[in-house]
Amino acid sequence: MKLRILGAVALVLSATGQAQADDRTAGIASSFRAITKGACGFNMTPASAIKAVTTLGMSDLREPLLPAMLAVCAEEIKGNKSKTIEIRVPDNRKVMRKVTLERAKWWQ
Repeated sequence: MKLRILGAVALVLSATGQAQADDRTAGIASSFRAITKGACGFNMTPASAIKAVTTLGMSDLREPLLPAMLAVCAEEIKGNKSKTIEIRVPDNRKVMRKVTLERAKWWQ
């Protein structure tokens, strides 16, 4: 009986840790979206920001953030006004990843 209670407590704690990790990813995605919008004027959708953060492994606002932001700004400076842009940047393990970012509407 005690083993079942211990298993239930372990399950609750693991679910709580997973929820906190997802909240951190959403916060970093929101920051990444705000930084790219402020730095170079590219307004991406929240779903694209979350996809970029998970693909590049941004666990904090350090290493993959600056190369990703510079790649987005380089595409924006080129005059790319299409609905989506594609960037290639190294992730947190230094592996080149291709990420497609969708441009948001002006009201989003």
